[in-house]
Amino acid sequence: GDADLIVTQSDGPAVLLRNHGANRDHWLHLSLKGLADNKSAIGTKVEIFAGNLWQKWEIAGATGYLGQGAPEVLAGLGSESKADIVRMVWPTGVLQDEFNVPVDKRTVVEEIDRRGSSCPVLFAWNGKQYRFVSDVIGAAVVGHWVSPTATNIPDADEWIKVAGDQLQPRNGYLSLRFGEPMEEVNFVDQLRLVAVDHPGGTQVYPNERFLSNPPFPSARVIVTSEAHPIKAAWDDHGKDVTALLFHRDHKYVRGFTTLSFAGFTNPHSLTFDIGNWNARHPLQLLLHGYIEYFSASSMYAAWQAGLTPEAPVLEAQMPGGKWQPVLRDMGFPAGLPRTITVDLTGKLPPGVRRLRIRTNLQIYWDQILVDNGPDRAREIRQTELPLALSTLAFRGYPQQIEGKTPGDLTYRYDRISSTGPFARQRGDYTRYGNVTPLLERIDNQFVIFGSGEEIDAEFRANKLPPLPANWRRDYFFYANGFVKDMDFYEASPFTVAAIPFHGMKTYPYPKNQHYPSTPSAVAYRLHWNTRFDSGQHTQKYKFHYKPTVSAPIQPVTSEQANKANDGGAH
Repeated sequence: GDADLIVTQSDGPAVLLRNHGANRDHWLHLSLKGLADNKSAIGTKVEIFAGNLWQKWEIAGATGYLGQGAPEVLAGLGSESKADIVRMVWPTGVLQDEFNVPVDKRTVVEEIDRRGSSCPVLFAWNGKQYRFVSDVIGAAVVGHWVSPTATNIPDADEWIKVAGDQLQPRNGYLSLRFGEPMEEVNFVDQLRLVAVDHPGGTQVYPNERFLSNPPFPSARVIVTSEAHPIKAAWDDHGKDVTALLFHRDHKYVRGFTTLSFAGFTNPHSLTFDIGNWNARHPLQLLLHGYIEYFSASSMYAAWQAGLTPEAPVLEAQMPGGKWQPVLRDMGFPAGLPRTITVDLTGKLPPGVRRLRIRTNLQIYWDQILVDNGPDRAREIRQTELPLALSTLAFRGYPQQIEGKTPGDLTYRYDRISSTGPFARQRGDYTRYGNVTPLLERIDNQFVIFGSGEEIDAEFRANKLPPLPANWRRDYFFYANGFVKDMDFYEASPFTVAAIPFHGMKTYPYPKNQHYPSTPSAVAYRLHWNTRFDSGQHTQKYKFHYKPTVSAPIQPVTSEQANKANDGGAH
């Protein structure tokens, strides 16, 4: 338990400074092991609580000239016979507490297998309760270091389909909840809701998918009328997986091997036959699935190992049998299960039927449909619904339910815990209460919120026109903003600052760029972002679920809400 010191000299022998008698009191020796990408746990923040003692450590990298300290912690505890709590914030952002850790011995602590980051999630009032829809703006993450000199390019907005039976009016309003179930900090600039009415027998989808680089997908409605399953499909090993892609049933194609870098797999392919098609009509693929995201740490670790993410490449087998790329970046679902659309109109020679998706990302496909019907985009009707009221508050943590396939998550809004094993970034967050003015337009004036908090968004339903006979109504929810993970290889991961903004070249942005300093931008920060969080919350690790009443907040007028906020009521 005592620590000796060896000092090397450039022109002399090494000197040993032997420590005699320093182990009379108790001590704690911790050896940390990371779960996946950072095995040596460099960057882990460690807090030790023993009686009245409190110590804080960080597992450092290089600690001196040509020197490297052991990635361990040796802490003196005096007369304390145990460490009450050892708390670790791992480089992945995972918060872990170990209780009553024994002293006077070496203790190995392994990082728990827990998802720390995802992206904000959406719930909709279906007439009886709030039900989970999907996560949103997963492609808007900022500051992922993909190499020592480059970060990712965020896509700041996304449209999400909310089916008509998922969202029903109540008291004249359509109610949605948009919250953070993990530990990112979110910067939300605008929320919108559009009703999309379409003839019976048709389906509508937003033109959305995760692309690695701009130009990102444009905002438009994809209308399908003759979508049908593919004829056949085979995984990377030649196994017939047609049945797995026939229905949307959470039974995914899994014919690949995952690597030790989260989100990465061995290079693999999925081959499928789309059948006969008519070149005179549009040709669309509808692919339903999800991705088990790579983290900033896994991305950086993969780069160190010589691996780079390979966005899904869509290839076609030409008449001579040769495979040729059709789309070098086909895109993939930006998070939890959803449908992406891939337009192949004019991209395939007549008669070509076999397509192949190649990638090294952990993507799970559930269903592939082909639509080759006539263009019916002009038949739909869109109605923008006004945002009546949006309020920011602490909600808690909805119960997370893991499916049979890793990362296939859903949430129960009627089972909420007021505490959770999550940390917060330090900084100025948006004050609780009415935040409607901040969400009405894209202007870099964000609603900034973190772990366990949510926006209650109420949209006026009285603007909805009557549905024609045999028509259907779905909704498209729109969110614009940015997300920042709490990950060691994320830029500024443990603080709210620096605030991202539209028009920045990169994140972190260069010295010749900065968040706007106009009078209105300064006034926004002084008036709205007045809720300081130190990032030092003590969270209970055990979850206590209790039923809650699933009813939307009764909307009030903007004048009433502003009057309440001016009076200090949030």
